[in-house]
Amino acid sequence: VVSTQSTGVAKIVANTMNDYILCGRLLKCQYIPMSKVHKDTFKGASRQFKKIDWQGRARIERNRVKTSEEQQKSVKRLLKKEKDRRRKIAALGIDYDFPGYAAVAPKPSSKTTFPDDEDMEVA
Repeated sequence: VVSTQSTGVAKIVANTMNDYILCGRLLKCQYIPMSKVHKDTFKGASRQFKKIDWQGRARIERNRVKTSEEQQKSVKRLLKKEKDRRRKIAALGIDYDFPGYAAVAPKPSSKTTFPDDEDMEVA
């Protein structure tokens, strides 16, 4: 898409560049009068392109500290996969016992914790 002030120049450019081979591809160009061009076609054309560091964003997201809910979800998923793996090994008739993740997985606490009495105000 090329925008020019003069229609004569635009027609010459379109005719010259039509069927031009650019980087091994056939370029198709045609003249379109400004009345047929959408008003937002060149919107933001003068704005500078801002490069987004997608790898940096992904690195920060991947390396962030997980919340306790996310850790519990991860442990639950790992234990389920390990259970399925043990079931498949047993179904094949293989007698194989390994400690796996279940041996070292953090156990959920059975204790209920209450806030300190000092922090609470009594009316």
